[in-house]
Amino acid sequence: MKTILTTLLIAFISVISFNNSFAQEQAAEIKKTNIRVRNLHCNNDMPTIKAQLLKQDGVMDVTFTERKTEMSVFTIKYHEGAVDKNAIEKFIEDTPGCDDKSSRPYKVVKGKDKENKKI
Repeated sequence: MKTILTTLLIAFISVISFNNSFAQEQAAEIKKTNIRVRNLHCNNDMPTIKAQLLKQDGVMDVTFTERKTEMSVFTIKYHEGAVDKNAIEKFIEDTPGCDDKSSRPYKVVKGKDKENKKI
């Protein structure tokens, strides 16, 4: 009887330990980054970029600031195992303009962007 209880206790502790380490590993792969985008000429540009990003595998959430002097900051939450910041920047720059679908007007501003943060 003691052997059965000991075995069950060990199995229970192993399952809890595995689930906890798996959850920590998954959380470590979720990141958030801020990307400044320029060449925004109307208030429809930001929702256009947001919709394009949300179609991409790994992108979980996108918010943006109000457009000022043709620029906005996008905050993007993503799963690092599926996509990286460079790919996200490329998605932004490959987004068709909201008025002219043949144009690719949006440009990522490099330099002072905040580093990717694990959340």
